[in-house]
Amino acid sequence: MLNQFIAILYYYRTFAIWSLIINILLLITGSSYLIVALITKLFLIILLYYIVSQTDTKQKLVFYKNLGISDLKLFGFLYSIDALVTIAFLSLIHQFT
Repeated sequence: MLNQFIAILYYYRTFAIWSLIINILLLITGSSYLIVALITKLFLIILLYYIVSQTDTKQKLVFYKNLGISDLKLFGFLYSIDALVTIAFLSLIHQFT
């Protein structure tokens, strides 16, 4: 289970900077409400899942399947991690506003 979690964190690493950029863009546009941010992130994760499942990048997920991580589990955990990062980011920002 720990190996699976570390593999998921490794996959999230590629999206962490994009997540931070989206958080900053949401903050700049004034949409720093938690529910708006989480719905936006959910939409983007679903879009990412669709893009990955419909293109040649699906072959990159073979490593995760060999570890016993399904596509749905992988992207579900990605959303959970991203939601926690977003909540922490927005909570920290709201402390200073």
